[in-house]
Amino acid sequence: MASATTHAEFGIRTTALTVAAAFPSVIANKTILITGVNIKGLGFATAQAFASQKAELLILAGRTPAKLQESADTLAKEYPGTKFRILELDLSSQKGARAAAATLNGWTDIAAIDILVNNAGIMNIPTRQLNEDGIERHFATNHVGHFLFTNLIMGKLIAAAQKPDAVKGATRIINVSSTGANFSPIRHSDINWEKVNETIPPVEQPDYQRFSQMLGIDQDVIKADSYISLGAYGQSKTANVLFSLGLNERLYHKYGILSFSVHPGTIITELGREMDPEVWRQRTEKFKKAGMAFKDQYQGTSTTLVAAVDPALTLPTKRPLASEDDLAKTGKDLKGEDGEWEGRGVFLSDCQIYEDSKVWFTSWSQGEKLWAKSEELVGEQFAF
Repeated sequence: MASATTHAEFGIRTTALTVAAAFPSVIANKTILITGVNIKGLGFATAQAFASQKAELLILAGRTPAKLQESADTLAKEYPGTKFRILELDLSSQKGARAAAATLNGWTDIAAIDILVNNAGIMNIPTRQLNEDGIERHFATNHVGHFLFTNLIMGKLIAAAQKPDAVKGATRIINVSSTGANFSPIRHSDINWEKVNETIPPVEQPDYQRFSQMLGIDQDVIKADSYISLGAYGQSKTANVLFSLGLNERLYHKYGILSFSVHPGTIITELGREMDPEVWRQRTEKFKKAGMAFKDQYQGTSTTLVAAVDPALTLPTKRPLASEDDLAKTGKDLKGEDGEWEGRGVFLSDCQIYEDSKVWFTSWSQGEKLWAKSEELVGEQFAF
């Protein structure tokens, strides 16, 4: 059972460097790929933590080669024992994900990738927008792009897991999510947020109470609305966690590859770039006044490091739900006598297993349903 981490003392203010220092032998000599790297963001701090414990090679992936190179050059000066390589990766379209995967698969000198951190993401798109594939942009970038890219480079992760000295569960795929996953389940009947919220199946409707509290908008107004930026972001973050369950279903027993998802915390990064700056500032101040604890980028990457390297973590709990009505509940409402619930252990926050997860993002059956939908959207099936 996935019941605990190695270091119960790690928490909200722990830094990624501290976590990395606790597991030097797990990190040393590894090849690690991180998406969404720029010097001001979480990807850079994640890379720094891995480099601090002598990772062999860090592949820094992102949309802007100049930002990737700046990150690589900065890290290389501080950590000359680690090699760095940049990979242009535009997750906003399937074309971009496929191009990056083809480039990486063509690097014959890199036979295996030990850890993949799917860190890139977008947030706060104020109006409903579709990408060139006809998919709502949050979902397209945060989930579909990563789903496609990860599956297309799976051969290199499987190669790592099949090394003669490989430890079961050490090869990992980490999907950076958010507690925004609590806002919305997957809207299978309305992925693009075109329909009025109260008209879709109840099991797919968002958490109106949370939205009302976060946005200061009456619940009835939200029910009568269709696109909600925070909701669309939340759906994509739900998808990140369910993607981890889908990966575990296909990869753990056969290859020993594990996947976890994390909430990094509330951090001021470039995620707010698509919002009006004043609206972004006002929302941030509102969150602070409400008592929300903010982290810096180094505290915000500690949970990613725990998920990536803590050997105590293992396969999330798998047990069937009693009914679809349970999806709207939280894990603490559905604990068995052993303290476990379906999917417990797949989602971490503040360096520990998150105990208040909505079941709609820890349900293995929901993970399977999303996998099928994702394959439909990319027009390709994946079997390993």
